[in-house]
Amino acid sequence: MNYFRLFSTGFVLAIIYLGISESFAQNAIIINTDKTSYGPGDLVTVTGTVSGAPNQLVAIQVKDPSGNLISIRTVQTDSKGNFELTFKVPSTATSGSFEINANTKINGQTVSTTQTFAQAVPEFGTLASVVFSISIITTIVVSGKLRLCT
Repeated sequence: MNYFRLFSTGFVLAIIYLGISESFAQNAIIINTDKTSYGPGDLVTVTGTVSGAPNQLVAIQVKDPSGNLISIRTVQTDSKGNFELTFKVPSTATSGSFEINANTKINGQTVSTTQTFAQAVPEFGTLASVVFSISIITTIVVSGKLRLCT
């Protein structure tokens, strides 16, 4: 009889545990970016899934490394719970980690997640390197001609 009670209690607890973990699994947001690092002016594509929540509104906020809000949008998931958002990294962006926060409400419960991506600002861009090279070559050529004239 004690074995039956122990088995019954264990069985009930297992059912409750599985039901609870399944409900938590349904209330999750997963977000990803198309790359891990971006430059100023690049387009960032954020894709995501809200598990078990088709046609759900998702609020998305993007903050720069200083914590300034650079984008705030609301998107709707499709019939499978998927969503997508594209935004542009400001041309004045500084190096550091940008933060993407996604929030939604499912059955009265707020669900959220955070993802980061790196903003790498090069010290010298391609155009600056070309201009620098041309100026050095021009200086060498002009100084060489000056020596020939004297």
